[in-house]
Amino acid sequence: MNITVIGQGAIGLLWYHRLAQNLNNHVSLLCSARITSVPQATKFTDIDDNTSSKALIPANNQILRHAELILCCVKSYHVVEAIASLKNRIDVNAIVIYCHNGMVDFNQLPDLSQACYTLLTTHGSKIIQPFHVQHTGLGHNDLGLIYGSIQQKKQAQVVKALATALPSLTLSHHIKEKQWLKLAINCVINPLTAIDNIENGQLLQQKYSIIIDKLLAEIISVANKEDIIFSFEDLKNQVLDVAEKTAKNCSSMRSDILKKRKTEIDYINGYIANTAKKIGISVPEHEKLIQQVRALEVK
Repeated sequence: MNITVIGQGAIGLLWYHRLAQNLNNHVSLLCSARITSVPQATKFTDIDDNTSSKALIPANNQILRHAELILCCVKSYHVVEAIASLKNRIDVNAIVIYCHNGMVDFNQLPDLSQACYTLLTTHGSKIIQPFHVQHTGLGHNDLGLIYGSIQQKKQAQVVKALATALPSLTLSHHIKEKQWLKLAINCVINPLTAIDNIENGQLLQQKYSIIIDKLLAEIISVANKEDIIFSFEDLKNQVLDVAEKTAKNCSSMRSDILKKRKTEIDYINGYIANTAKKIGISVPEHEKLIQQVRALEVK
């Protein structure tokens, strides 16, 4: 399968390497325009701490025209820009998959005629140095169609390619619910760990219980208006379960703050706050965290 991965971040490089391990795939990488020097090879450290190198195949216009699958792995605030750069450069039958944190308003995206999916992953990865990624934790992928239509045979081909590269994978017909669950977990873990500069597992301490409860209550009230129904106890248990399973991890938002990068707060807690405003619900705890994270961002 002809596949182009967009983004040289941790998730983009993880998918690039794993997909390229299948010799039936022809995989290229479309780097950010901000990257002025692209190396001839990338490095990959697998889950067992083995490091290997692979030639980097940069995506050019000719490669993009023949791409069957476009896997967009960029920060939420770069999604619109990344998709706009594809306009008139990819085939109408190419499939676009979005893999990012937070929630993007797809009504803001450039008008594409392609079938579009969202991909949610719990696999862990981190950048050791530019163009060297490490697979830090095994996880699961959920894939769901969010726009357009696709032949079943083609969909099966996409699922097989992704599931072979990074097992395991579920094709979901209720991807919106899974998006909201991931959003809820991120709304708690990301800002709290970023603000207090702590590892995920430290959120299990009793002192965080009250703020977690308040955040979840606000999320549930907003989600209800979007026809997404959460049980408070179930949702809290899932948040704490993720915090426990990723106890030693540094959240992506904390990592962004430590590396003096812009965070995705506007697409995580900001999505809750913006949705709440539209439907007339107050979410003061989310608003407070948004302001605290923005104060930590490098201006």
